[in-house]
Amino acid sequence: MDKITIVIGALGVGIGFGLQALVNNLVSGLIISFEKPVNVGDIVEIGNRSGIMKSIGFRSSVIYTWDGADVVIPNGDLLNQHLVNWTLSNRRRRVDILIGVAYGTDLKKAIQILEDLAKNDHRVLQAPAPIVLIKEFSNSSINLRLLIWVRDFMEWTNVQSDINAAIDIAFKENNIVIPFPQQDVHIHSVDGNVKEMKNENKTSE
Repeated sequence: MDKITIVIGALGVGIGFGLQALVNNLVSGLIISFEKPVNVGDIVEIGNRSGIMKSIGFRSSVIYTWDGADVVIPNGDLLNQHLVNWTLSNRRRRVDILIGVAYGTDLKKAIQILEDLAKNDHRVLQAPAPIVLIKEFSNSSINLRLLIWVRDFMEWTNVQSDINAAIDIAFKENNIVIPFPQQDVHIHSVDGNVKEMKNENKTSE
């Protein structure tokens, strides 16, 4: 009887933990249904996974990742982890573009070129307006930061790529150099007395 009691107790504990996870997922599914922190079609980021919310069930939800995989996530994990919903209230996204220019560059001219490129792209919002900031003075360049808002989240990578290509062309046309990391090596000549001391040491040996 003692052995049977132990086995039944172990089974009860296991079933209890299983039911606890099941109830947690079911309650989380109800919370998602009523509060709607995420909807089907939203672009979300959960942990190290991101994609489009494909379906939301009572126990689990499915995310369609950018790699083409369907990832099933329990609703409890969906709420317990840091859920980032990129399209809950709108589909806009801010894009940061970093660019370095050589020392001695006319910064006003470079900033004006960047602002004009951003304003001429119809996919970039003008409110809030594009802005260029001088980020830092690094070892081999002055780093600028172009901040823009893209109208549609799905376009931000294409916009970033197109503006980077346009920056390269515009800077070449205006003789603005984009430097690459480099280091200068200075070689100092050895004093004659030091050479004589080294020769004497070799002779004595």
